[in-house]
Amino acid sequence: MKETKAAVFYGLRDIKIEKIDVPRIQPSWVLLKVRASGICGSDLHLYKEETPFKIESELGEGKYVPGHELSGEIVELGSEVVDLEVGERVGVEPQVGCGICHWCKVGWYNLCANFKLIGFYYLGGLAEYCAIPAEKCFRLPENVSFEEAATLDCISVAVHAVNKAGVSREDTVAILGAGTIGLFALQTAILAGARDVLVVGTHSFQLEVANRLGAATVVHARKENVVEKIMGATGGRGVDKIIEAAGGDSSTIANGIDMARRRGTIVTTGIFVKPMSIDLLGILTKELTLCGAWGYGYLTHMKEFAISLELLAKEKIVAGPLITHRYSLERVSEAYETAIDKEKTKSIKVQIVF
Repeated sequence: MKETKAAVFYGLRDIKIEKIDVPRIQPSWVLLKVRASGICGSDLHLYKEETPFKIESELGEGKYVPGHELSGEIVELGSEVVDLEVGERVGVEPQVGCGICHWCKVGWYNLCANFKLIGFYYLGGLAEYCAIPAEKCFRLPENVSFEEAATLDCISVAVHAVNKAGVSREDTVAILGAGTIGLFALQTAILAGARDVLVVGTHSFQLEVANRLGAATVVHARKENVVEKIMGATGGRGVDKIIEAAGGDSSTIANGIDMARRRGTIVTTGIFVKPMSIDLLGILTKELTLCGAWGYGYLTHMKEFAISLELLAKEKIVAGPLITHRYSLERVSEAYETAIDKEKTKSIKVQIVF
């Protein structure tokens, strides 16, 4: 096997199906036959608009093979791999740190200065085959499908955000954004014991899913006054914890500041591609905590990715209702457009399946 079919990204709305060399695996890596790969919001930003992100991958500057939400079957082992076998089904944790810096050593490899992502620097899941470090492969129980496993990166982001917010049984939580991350954050916050979880979204079909997954209140941001609805639902007190999962512009954070109760916490996970203004006076006078949640790492002694797989396997978190569209690799451009035009297509998570 010398070549693999892959979707190569070149720039705005320019992604092509090409034959490229199958990557040679390092001694501690495996070769994976990809079975499912999701299209992430960060991929959509690069596809549809100018961003500050520099594209530099194994293929050279200015192009890459996307797909950091992936799962597959191991078809080849590196010479040093002893704890995996050919034929095993695995989910892939795509974050690859250097392994030797301070942040890698303390378990926060997502903050590694030399961080490289499978599906950006390394060939990703929008290819028939890709190379993966063995330590990033997690065996899948029989009851977890390849498609469900390809959402584990999203679940892990949600788990990390809820952990960072410190959600507890005394908290009312607002989720700003009802896409994949937001809907997983809803489920995670409920598992963490939140008294009530309120979800703000911009599409009715997403909010219907949020209702089915246990949201106490849903707010349609295009039809309702978000802050008034949230404040009304909390008796004027505001919410204790806010998980931002939408990106967008400064209005998202402004709403969060306005609806947060005094000494509340706002955790951001969305991609904001342009600088924006924030009302620091509101943060000051309410003594709010505003922080980012970038990827995921260890909770304490256990990887948040492993925690997410366990939650999925035990059906404490469900992924099936969020996977709305499936395409072949050859239809990747159509898949991207489907993921972008949510109002028309009613898409939440769009995947490429093999």
